[in-house]
Amino acid sequence: MNPENNTQPIEMPLVSKIIAAVQAWQTQVPTAASLAECESAAQQLALHIAQLTVSAQLAARQAASVSEKSLPCRCGKRQSLQRRQARTVRTLVGPVSYVRPYYYCPACGAGGAPFDEALGQDAREVSAGVVRLVAEFGAHVSFGTAATLLAKAHPVVCLSARQVETIAEAVGEQAAAVAQAAVQQAAQTPLAQAPHPHLRLVGAPAPEPRTWIIEMDGVHAPLRDGTWQEVKCGLVYRHDQRIEISKDRGVLLQKLRCAVRGGVAEFRAQLWAQVLAAGARDTDQLVVLGDGAAWIDETVTELFPRARRILDFFHVAEHLWEVAHARFGEGTKAAQTWMSAKLAQLKQGGWAQVCRALNQLRLTGAAAQKRDQTVSYLRRHRSQLAYDQYQAEGLPLGSGAIEGTCKHLVASRCKQAGMRWSPAGLDAMLALRCRVLNEQLDTLLPPPKLKLAWDSTSDLQL
Repeated sequence: MNPENNTQPIEMPLVSKIIAAVQAWQTQVPTAASLAECESAAQQLALHIAQLTVSAQLAARQAASVSEKSLPCRCGKRQSLQRRQARTVRTLVGPVSYVRPYYYCPACGAGGAPFDEALGQDAREVSAGVVRLVAEFGAHVSFGTAATLLAKAHPVVCLSARQVETIAEAVGEQAAAVAQAAVQQAAQTPLAQAPHPHLRLVGAPAPEPRTWIIEMDGVHAPLRDGTWQEVKCGLVYRHDQRIEISKDRGVLLQKLRCAVRGGVAEFRAQLWAQVLAAGARDTDQLVVLGDGAAWIDETVTELFPRARRILDFFHVAEHLWEVAHARFGEGTKAAQTWMSAKLAQLKQGGWAQVCRALNQLRLTGAAAQKRDQTVSYLRRHRSQLAYDQYQAEGLPLGSGAIEGTCKHLVASRCKQAGMRWSPAGLDAMLALRCRVLNEQLDTLLPPPKLKLAWDSTSDLQL
């Protein structure tokens, strides 16, 4: 172990307990045991020794601590020692117990246990390690499944589905609060400026403009009152972080997501915060993909007035298919032939030709109305239909990335069979999933920094 660590020396009683545990292990594991049996038994031994070690460490710190008769209180008065309280905390190595003094201020009613604070242990009856594990499990799977998987992965950590829900949603509320603080700061922050030529080091090249892709869409989630509410999702990624793994199929190496239930104003604030967090500069090119929904167009106008806009090609195709089916019949060869020609024209930048072809179709009633709506839709977004230019620049034509985000971020976790959410619970889960999927959980729940070094070349000397 690293000799620089300033910790309490291991007492002989603990060493004796460890030796006894190893001896008991050796007597209980038959020499003919299979590898799987040895592995399982070794895990049990390791957990038992870990629990003994943690308990001994707490006992040593507890014995070394001094219980003052009174302590300063935040109100300006003093908290007096009331009693010494026993406490048991569920940890990753099993339950551990310790006794700590509890103080109380009669002036303001505040109370607390400084020993808990010294351990970094909050009011929850589980350790920070358990909280982090529960948050990750709960962010990915249902609370019941999370409890089951947690019990299998860590048999000494047995929590009910309800306990997992309580912990996960509490962490989600923390994530939402952190996100809201970032939103408030971002509200007064413009895009970062590239260094001025006179401020750059002599000979240093100017930073090359980068291209950022911003996508938006919505997906509905179920609430406990039987209604459904839209969750608006946003996705931000750098264009050079997208790699093709097969024809028309790409993977994003790095991306930031946000998701907001309900209000578009709050969504815009969070999306702007994510654009800033991604590192976009005022000299970069912003490209926005969307399906043409009014709230998306208005968001782009408000947040990214100078951005290039791309209307989702596949959403346009859906409109055209509806007209083709109405005119030639669903699934007919005539409809497929007509659509193939129109999609080819569209990809070549011939949106005007497509509009003329639509107007030439002989349709009546609802079919004619759908045709007219499609023509109006194309003309309204004509500045976003330069698919020939987008392809030449290697820009994406479809918003498949945000559709995948809606499914993965919201639907796969929040729309499982039988799920119904309270508004607060859904908000907490969305905030937690964004934090986890954006790989930002470490900033919310920092993992322990203590790393031990072992000498693998020699036997452990007791």
